[in-house]
Amino acid sequence: MAHAALSAASAPPGAAYAAVLCLARAGALDFARAEYVRLGLATAEDADTIALGARLLKDVALASKGARRTAFAKASRRRYEALSQRFGGVYGAINAATMTLVAGDLAGAAMRAATVLQAPPQGSVGEAAYYEAASQAEALFLVGDLEAARQRMERALAFAPRAYAAHASTLRQMEMLCREVGADMAWLEPFRPPVCAHFTGHIQNVRDQALRPQFEETLRAERISFGYCGLAAGADIVFAEALLEAGGELHVVLPINRAAFVEVSVAPFGQAWVERFERCMARAASIRYASQDPYLGDEQVFAYASQFAMGCAVLRAQTLATEAVQVAAWDGRPASGPAGVAADMAYWALSGRRGLVVPVERPQPAVRVSQPPDTGARAMKAMLFADVQGFGALRDDQIPAFMDSVMGRLAQVVEALEAAPRHIETWGDGLFLVFDQPIDAALAALALLEAYRALDLRGLGLPRSLGLRIGGHYGPVHLRTNPLTKAPAVVGAHVVVAARIEPDAAPGSAYVSEALAGALATFHGDRVRCGYVGRTQGRKGFPATPIFNLSRA
Repeated sequence: MAHAALSAASAPPGAAYAAVLCLARAGALDFARAEYVRLGLATAEDADTIALGARLLKDVALASKGARRTAFAKASRRRYEALSQRFGGVYGAINAATMTLVAGDLAGAAMRAATVLQAPPQGSVGEAAYYEAASQAEALFLVGDLEAARQRMERALAFAPRAYAAHASTLRQMEMLCREVGADMAWLEPFRPPVCAHFTGHIQNVRDQALRPQFEETLRAERISFGYCGLAAGADIVFAEALLEAGGELHVVLPINRAAFVEVSVAPFGQAWVERFERCMARAASIRYASQDPYLGDEQVFAYASQFAMGCAVLRAQTLATEAVQVAAWDGRPASGPAGVAADMAYWALSGRRGLVVPVERPQPAVRVSQPPDTGARAMKAMLFADVQGFGALRDDQIPAFMDSVMGRLAQVVEALEAAPRHIETWGDGLFLVFDQPIDAALAALALLEAYRALDLRGLGLPRSLGLRIGGHYGPVHLRTNPLTKAPAVVGAHVVVAARIEPDAAPGSAYVSEALAGALATFHGDRVRCGYVGRTQGRKGFPATPIFNLSRA
């Protein structure tokens, strides 16, 4: 929206700032820094724009190592110092102190932090008061007074007890400081937002009187305020009701379209369950669909929806700098297929995160025999779509250099991957790569971006404005044969999801769906990071969907 505003005949005030800020938050640092200069922000004199420039330098420093990290930390510190000297307040001063530490000067950081503690109170209220107190806590940590920092954090939370996003921002900053000085992070645990939970439970009539008190006690004991689950008749709905009554947020993930789900997983157990389902849906904070298709007898779609919900819980926990747990209402029986409570528990256990079991007693369920139609092989795959923005504007005489040097270099990267794609298609500047595992797709996307950034486009006679952008998704696809070419083909609704993400990626970035981001966060958070960007633009009848920027951890 900001870039569209900039292209208008008369750009509104703040459009350039908003555009660069969005790019920074999306993780497209190289592009953000280039736009900061191109749009004239580097010479602006207002506080917000100066702070943005300092933040860009800070982000580069924190993503770098060695001499580059030190150099950018010092450059960021100088900008924050200039901001503080000119406009006052604690924001510039505390960030200058922090970047002094990142630059390797602990004594200098403590000296600058001491000036923050001497600043007069601002008389703020609400979140503003929270940030002022949190900045003081950060300063106390930098001067080495951990007990005072702990007390100031308690005071900060009292100013805005439910400003969880603000709390998370402070916690991430404090965690970074702890890593810089080698301090134990355990002191931060009492300040974390409430816990996020994935819930899995049996479909079927259950004894509400036995389950509800157990759920209520689990929610209290574990400080759970955010729940992600399906909403089938039985334990799902009982848990959702308990969460809502406790004042928590309910986030529903349905495997198929709403009408089909009610027909298969709610209505067969009585009208009362349908009414309870509708009440929970009306109060849900969000509703997601793993698929909008009808139910065709394939249990894999239920397993995929559970995995999707688990990923959402982990992503939300990361956003809030808190813990993700699984709560399972389980009868102790193994899963009879790809879906079910035991299957969900086994998948979650692979992540190494805590799981809580609420035991339930119920009759032996009837054997469910499903006969899915013969629609061909379908498998879970991770997909990447990539293209180069600006390719269509190249002159004809530039095309050979582009194909030989740009596409040729990308081909070398693909050929050198440790986990090769199971399927490759290409056209012009476009790539479609399919992988068995989410982490393989993620590492491939990052390798492609890094190789592209290293190209000397100007030396190749190509415009520097060319930018590689990548979109990725994870979901079930059909493995078929193309009737025209007789070559293998990967097709399906989830392929389209991946294709719809790529046009919204900022040049120089890889954006992925919530499903792929969740899978990566659940199992590979030590290798890659997925930060929330926003939503895709709705195109050709496809709804806007959440997308995440992919980077190395």
